[in-house]
Amino acid sequence: MIKKIFRWFFILLLTAALATGGFVWWIYHSPDTAPLPQSTKARIFWHNNVNPWNLRQVQNYCKTFGYNDTYYIICDFGMPSGKKRFYLYNLNSRRRIMSSYCMHGNGGGSTDEKPVFSNKPGSNCSSVGLFALKGIGSYSMKSCIRVTGLDRTNSMARTRGLLIHSSRKTTCFDGGQKYIPLGDESHGCFTISAGSLAQLMAIYSLHGKKKRILMWACT
Repeated sequence: MIKKIFRWFFILLLTAALATGGFVWWIYHSPDTAPLPQSTKARIFWHNNVNPWNLRQVQNYCKTFGYNDTYYIICDFGMPSGKKRFYLYNLNSRRRIMSSYCMHGNGGGSTDEKPVFSNKPGSNCSSVGLFALKGIGSYSMKSCIRVTGLDRTNSMARTRGLLIHSSRKTTCFDGGQKYIPLGDESHGCFTISAGSLAQLMAIYSLHGKKKRILMWACT
């Protein structure tokens, strides 16, 4: 009798664990936006024909390949972290409508001054290339935006759980130093200010669910 009770208890425990794990996987991997046009043609066209800083070219690309043609993000890791280097653009007005400080990942020997980039899981490094915003919230953080990589340099972004999220350090930073002191705030995620994240989440909620918003991370 005791063995039977123990067996049923074990089965129920295993079922609950599998259900929870499946829910966690679904939260991160479920597509809550339009299907992603992951075509080789789109990737080649972007790199051969689009200047990522030319907003007119970017908007035409988005219209051609089915991405959001109103909003677009650039994260310029070539700028020091003590400068605002995370930019949100309105492609219709061709204007920058938001900018934020952004920390880079602390892995791979990265320093305050120089980020090291990697696509490898567990590297804790930032990645560069073309990303698409995927959804709001993750299994570990409610206030964040999930991203997926569209390039060979960031193809593991979803597997790595890369996010756009905020931290106290970036929120409180006043620009008084050339670099934001590197800490545990980013393991490869785009760590921006709380106000900028709130603005971006609001825009995503209203405009990013039907067509994915693109983000270009560069050096």
